[in-house]
Amino acid sequence: MPNTEEQRLDIIENCDILLDTVLKPFEKVDSTPEGRMVAQLHWLKERAENHDLALPVEKGWLGTLLNVRVEGWINWTASSRDRVHEEVDVPMVRLVYLTREGRLLLKPAYHPYAIRCADALTRLLNDAPRPLDQNEQAAISEVQTLRERLERGGSEPPILHYFPEFPGVRRVYKPYGSSIDDLPNGFWLIKVVANAYFNGIRPDTWLTPEDAEREVAAVERALDAA
Repeated sequence: MPNTEEQRLDIIENCDILLDTVLKPFEKVDSTPEGRMVAQLHWLKERAENHDLALPVEKGWLGTLLNVRVEGWINWTASSRDRVHEEVDVPMVRLVYLTREGRLLLKPAYHPYAIRCADALTRLLNDAPRPLDQNEQAAISEVQTLRERLERGGSEPPILHYFPEFPGVRRVYKPYGSSIDDLPNGFWLIKVVANAYFNGIRPDTWLTPEDAEREVAAVERALDAA
């Protein structure tokens, strides 16, 4: 797993987002979820600023972050119900992936590669040498919808609510296998697409845009040669 300067700065940034907005009115206390969350964020931020936060962080040090995220205890602090996702969910999910998983975030510099992966996945499914099942067929249009939203700036990952809206992709992809593992680069492509669009993270190998270009171009060449 990467342990980079980029991740260190991203942890600080997302802590600041929460501390300076929805949690700004709250003190660091143990008696409320909001106060415990403030304490958790200050701890993470201070460790990151001091270059003393090895990734991934042990789960035991992230109890408040993980519990508050799952239970939604600070959702009410958003400026409106419609902004819970933007103001609370997104920075918290990014912090979970950065700290607990040690992952790299999908950022605008990597959007073109996520788009190319969606195109490659669509092409792979359309040109499959076997009949596609119902879920695989549905995934084609769903992936195109995701791709178009990202390209026109209509959504910024993570989108989180993909379960009801994108059932085909959900049923095709599982974290440790997929129904298209038999297709060349099938599992890699569906995994990259699902993680990028739904979870807002990129492959560990995409340390730079140049790394992403090399990896995506290799997959595209393999499709051309098939």
